[in-house]
Amino acid sequence: MSKKRNMLFATCAVGLMGSWFISQHKISESKRNLSDEALLALIKNDQKAFEAFITAGGDIHGELPKIDGVVYSVSEGLSYFDRPGFIQYLQESKLPFIKQDGSKPFDVLSLSIPKNNPVLLDLLMKEHPKLDQGYGDKQWTLLHMASAQCSHKLTAILDEKSGLNWNTKAKDGSTPLTLAAEYDCLPMLSYWKEKNVNFNQKDGRGLTAMGILRKKKDAALVAFVESFEPKREIANAAPKKEVNFYRKRKIPKDQIVDPASLIEPEDRPFEANETAEFSEFSD
Repeated sequence: MSKKRNMLFATCAVGLMGSWFISQHKISESKRNLSDEALLALIKNDQKAFEAFITAGGDIHGELPKIDGVVYSVSEGLSYFDRPGFIQYLQESKLPFIKQDGSKPFDVLSLSIPKNNPVLLDLLMKEHPKLDQGYGDKQWTLLHMASAQCSHKLTAILDEKSGLNWNTKAKDGSTPLTLAAEYDCLPMLSYWKEKNVNFNQKDGRGLTAMGILRKKKDAALVAFVESFEPKREIANAAPKKEVNFYRKRKIPKDQIVDPASLIEPEDRPFEANETAEFSEFSD
């Protein structure tokens, strides 16, 4: 009797274990499919499909399939694929989606910088992220990244709202200003010039933006450097005396000559040689 009971218990245990493994497989399969759905929605810019992913219980922080060998989360994919409409949906649904991790080389914020899209960055700013976060070995801030990638449309937002500035030094000593000079970002350099920042200020490496720019050969950058030089005033030449060519000359009366008398007889008109007696008006 005990043997039959043990066999029954063993059969039930095997059945339960089998059911558990099947359920776990279905769960993992469901997650995989949802992950694929999220990636497809991001790639195709299909907001309805993305909303369906969220409604189905998709994890906004879950991992997407590898993209060029890199694993991004779904939320990071929002920036990677530049999807501000998806972000607006999450914000309207009051779903937090930003997760910053100082140990990672990137996050939702840093991935938005290369897109150079002020609308995208403004939406991310509404989540009140940590804006002085450093990334990578160099510990570049978002403003450093914007300078190096010449995302000039983001300059004003980062300058005014992040607490960062043109002279913020990263771990490698670089500043947003010197990086903009190194990477030939003329629009950003023009922005800093309008702000009257010091282009001769040394960064942590002992470099200045002006020193970097003076070594450039690009015509636009050369002209930009020249715009800092004081304008040379042209020396005024001595004024010339005005000559009135129409001023009448006073000629003595005894020197006045009748121009007709200067004409030689043979050059005169034939009528001039006629006398009164040969004239048709003579009697």
